Amino acid sequence: MIIDIVFLSIVTAFTLISFKKNSVIYLSMGLTLIYFIEIYLYYLYPLQFYDFLISYSAKYPPDIGILTAIYIHSINPAHVFFNILIFFLAGYPFERKVGSFIFTLIFLVSGIVANLLYSLFLHLSGVTSYLIGASGAIFGIMGAFIIMYPDDEITMFLGPILMPRVKVKYALISFIIFEFALTLLWVNDNIAHGAHVIGVVTGAIMGYYLRGRKIQLGGIPKINGDVFEELATDERLKSIYSRVREEKDVIVQRAWIERFFIEKFGEAKIEGKYVRVKNKRYRVYR
Repeated sequence: MIIDIVFLSIVTAFTLISFKKNSVIYLSMGLTLIYFIEIYLYYLYPLQFYDFLISYSAKYPPDIGILTAIYIHSINPAHVFFNILIFFLAGYPFERKVGSFIFTLIFLVSGIVANLLYSLFLHLSGVTSYLIGASGAIFGIMGAFIIMYPDDEITMFLGPILMPRVKVKYALISFIIFEFALTLLWVNDNIAHGAHVIGVVTGAIMGYYLRGRKIQLGGIPKINGDVFEELATDERLKSIYSRVREEKDVIVQRAWIERFFIEKFGEAKIEGKYVRVKNKRYRVYR
C-alpha cells in the first residue's frame, strides 16, 4: 500500500510539472525514477506491486492501471532506455513546436487509449496479459508530429547510427510501418505492437484536430509586429524582421529578434515577451 502511494505520488508530481514546462525532461525523469524503484522492489518483492498499477487484460473494466502502466517498464534496462531515447529524438523537437501542455496531453491520451483499447482487444480474444511501458504514448507523439509538422527534420536512430537531419515523415513513418507489419503478422515477441498502432492513430487524430483548428499551440508566440515595423528603418533591419516573421523554430526566432535589436541599438537582452535595451523595454510578443 505504501509503495502504491509513493508510486502514484511520483506519477502525479512529474505529470503535473510536465504540463507546465519541459515535458520531455520531466516525464523522462519520472520514468527513470520509477524504473529504479522497480529494480529495488524486484529483488525484495518480485512483481507484487504490479497487480494494482498495470493494465491487465483479465481485469475489465479497467482501473487506474491504464494510466500508471505508462510509467512502468520491464526490468530489462533496454526497455526504458530505448523508449526514453526515442522520446528525446522525436519528442523534444515536437514539444518546442506545440508547447508543454499540448505535448503532455497528447502523450497521456495516446497512452491511455492504447492501453484501454488493446487490453479490451486481448480481453475479448480470451488472452490474459498485462501491458506496461510508455511506447503507446510515445507512438502517439509520433503520430501527432507526422500530421502537424511532416517536413520538419529530426535525428533518426538506426541501431548504432544517428542520422541527424531526416524529415519527420520519413523518419517516423518508417517506425510506424514496421509496427503495422508486426501487428498484422501477429508477431509474438512479448511486445504490444497493437498498442503502438493504437497510440499512433490516437496521436494522429489529435494532431489532425489541432492542426485543423489552427490553435495557437504555444511553441511560437505571436509577434508584436507594430514594434518591429516602427524600428525597421533600413533594408537590413527589414530583412531581419522578415526572418523573424517567417521562422518556425522559437529558439531560432528569438536569436533573430536579438540580432534585430543588436543591429538597431548595439545591445539587447530578451526577458520573456520583452527585449530590454538599456533602460527601455520593447514588447516583442503579444
